[in-house]
Amino acid sequence: MSKKQFGQLFNLYYPRLKRYAFCLLKDDAEAEDLVQDVFVQFWQSTPGFQDENKVGSYLYTSVKNRCLNLLKHKVIEKKYVLNALENEAEELYHISLAETDEFISMEKRLKNELEKIISEMPEKCRTAFRLRWFEGKKIREIAEIMEISTTMVDKHLAKGLETARQKLPPDFNALYP
Repeated sequence: MSKKQFGQLFNLYYPRLKRYAFCLLKDDAEAEDLVQDVFVQFWQSTPGFQDENKVGSYLYTSVKNRCLNLLKHKVIEKKYVLNALENEAEELYHISLAETDEFISMEKRLKNELEKIISEMPEKCRTAFRLRWFEGKKIREIAEIMEISTTMVDKHLAKGLETARQKLPPDFNALYP
């Protein structure tokens, strides 16, 4: 294929292929680069390309395949980044060291602190607090279990929350305002 023929093919197909790639990639610069790469590859492999009637199909298929490969690569990159962020978050989640130099999760520390605080609450307050926040019971259910009014349940829960907020260490108050 001569340079003149290649130039004609380029002028004919480049704008169409670029629009096609843009529709798939939604990025003008990437579409432009990708189509140029396809033309470079086509130019380098044209000595073996005999059928000029199938040039359009070949170019469109090449652009489609490269776009799909690029999109797959982006998905893999996003998964990698998300995985790295999850790992980093997990590391940050285990930030405190116990006396044994083993990591203790923030969740476990919070639960330990809450257990201490709850054990110091009055009995009805402690019961209502545990039923609500550890067992996920509704206020009406708690009232039935404890055989008290829902208003009293609300008062016990409010008192328990206030006690917990006052007695939680400062590093937990920042996490759970």
